[in-house]
Amino acid sequence: MNPAGRSAAELEDVVNVSTAGSGGQIVVAGAGYAGLHVALRVTAKLRRHAKMELTLVDRHDYHQVLTELPRVAGGTRAADAVRIPLQDLLATRVRFLQTEINGFDLAGRQLLTGAGTIGWGRLVLALGSRPNDFAIPGLAERALSLYSASDAERVWAAASKALTAAAAATDPEQQRRLATVVVGGGGATGVELAGELAEALPKVASGLGLAPGRPAVQLVEAGPTILAGSSPQLIDKATKILSDLGVQVRTNATIAAATEEGFRLTDGQLVEGGVFVWAGGLKAPQLVADSGLPTGHNGRVKVDQYLRVLDRPDIYVAGDLASVVDPRTGHVLPPLAQVALEEGETVARNLDAELNGRPLEAFTFHDKGFVVSVGPRRAVADIAGITTGGHLAHLLKDAIEWEYRQSVQHLRGWDPIPG
Repeated sequence: MNPAGRSAAELEDVVNVSTAGSGGQIVVAGAGYAGLHVALRVTAKLRRHAKMELTLVDRHDYHQVLTELPRVAGGTRAADAVRIPLQDLLATRVRFLQTEINGFDLAGRQLLTGAGTIGWGRLVLALGSRPNDFAIPGLAERALSLYSASDAERVWAAASKALTAAAAATDPEQQRRLATVVVGGGGATGVELAGELAEALPKVASGLGLAPGRPAVQLVEAGPTILAGSSPQLIDKATKILSDLGVQVRTNATIAAATEEGFRLTDGQLVEGGVFVWAGGLKAPQLVADSGLPTGHNGRVKVDQYLRVLDRPDIYVAGDLASVVDPRTGHVLPPLAQVALEEGETVARNLDAELNGRPLEAFTFHDKGFVVSVGPRRAVADIAGITTGGHLAHLLKDAIEWEYRQSVQHLRGWDPIPG
């Protein structure tokens, strides 16, 4: 059963109605940060347009709070706690279809899904991203990823299993290897995961009869620093906290291949471990790469100033999938939740503007700052030019996550778009 409680026959009706009414149909593909917010913000306006319909399509019947995945992977939060059922969020005016999205018929303006084709008048692509293995041999097969609540559960289960095996090992070298978790990628996700595991694993080890100091966490980063693009002060504070937690940080360490023995670096060194997790980057889903849409860095879709696909004014893109250049830096905006949320707001306002014959709004990113938790008790933050770290920064991280959950609940039925 899907969130709206519809039967299979009723789901078929959603597809049929969507196809028949494609001229007045807004279709949102993806219920992540950007897609969900487009659906929530546009729905309140549809009461003024009785013939306009909005259909949200996603493979899951829940929204995932991806910023909290490291806590699930570190065993301090249940996976279901970061899955918010869509039935708790969506207004009745939203048609929700739980199915796989398989591709696009751009000429016919149809979304191809496992439940059939869905015609659109306006399409919002908010399909997110997927782990980027940079074609490193063996990486996809050898390492776990961290891009869903299920992924996070697998990471914690693997780490716990490896420690159990280490406790049963009699050879000290084998025990050391099994009790080591290697995290590839020193961005925000990698740093948060390393911190969570470094705090949690010693407690698990003690319960298994292992010395609390036996579990080890290594963080491997190809670049010269962790948290690339952040201020030197924030990087220093994060590095210090990781060191305090016992995390071994290795920078300028590019992975050449992943083998059964471990991560082989380009300098020939072998990084051994019992569990390997890859958090080294993201790229667009394969169905977008195969779509014929104009793409740029990491397969992200090129858009105009209004977040519409170049030369396709009927298709908007928001979230990780959108290739948006920050005029302040000249670089593509990173795949962050706050970027996705702001893009979703702009798309919602532009859809409403189109419905009411108003000029479109150019997207401008307003950076609210950067907060990264480093373990379950400390964090680092750059807010309004001020860098801080420690327990207060972690309280700020908690407050941001709480506020986000409150905001999506509040948006149901609320009309935030100026009329």
